[in-house]
Amino acid sequence: MINDIKAHYDELLRRYGDSPEAVQYSSQESQERRFELLMQVGNLQGKSILDFGCGTAHLLDYMTRIGLEVNYYGVDIVDGFIDLCRKKHPQAHFGLLENFSGLTFDYVLVGGVFNNRMADNEGFYKSTLIELFERCRHGLSFNMMSAYVDYQSPDLYYEYPEKVFGFLKREVTPYVTLRNDYEVKPGVIPFDFTVYAYRGGQ
Repeated sequence: MINDIKAHYDELLRRYGDSPEAVQYSSQESQERRFELLMQVGNLQGKSILDFGCGTAHLLDYMTRIGLEVNYYGVDIVDGFIDLCRKKHPQAHFGLLENFSGLTFDYVLVGGVFNNRMADNEGFYKSTLIELFERCRHGLSFNMMSAYVDYQSPDLYYEYPEKVFGFLKREVTPYVTLRNDYEVKPGVIPFDFTVYAYRGGQ
């Protein structure tokens, strides 16, 4: 279990700089594969996007590189990430979630936020998803580590996909899609899953 998440990421940023490793991805390829999956929640062109747990805004870097134009808001709790993001993308909006109080967004994307083991992981992801869904007009996407693996790191949190699906159906929205059919690394069976939650039918 990681006792101080902010200090953990501060150290990763100091050690690795503006790289996938600073936000616990093993490579740019696996990071961007997960971005592709999160972005499949809907047509994001011209939409307002909240990137919850934005890190150093690699999602916005990726969107810009592929020519996707969005009204981007990035949220993170790590000051060093936010400072770097503002320098990289002065046209975007960065801060804590409370800095954007009262705002809603077309889509909310959440990548890697639920992966670190903490005191109450289940309570954290459930309360966070409920709050974020209230802030989206069309849809929410997020990923998590799957409990269907043959090894679990003591510092990471793994959950059963069907448990998350059931929670969303019962307490958040009846319009839920669960993706557990993809490879992040070629030839490696799925060890995480991606979920889309919508306001209405697609």
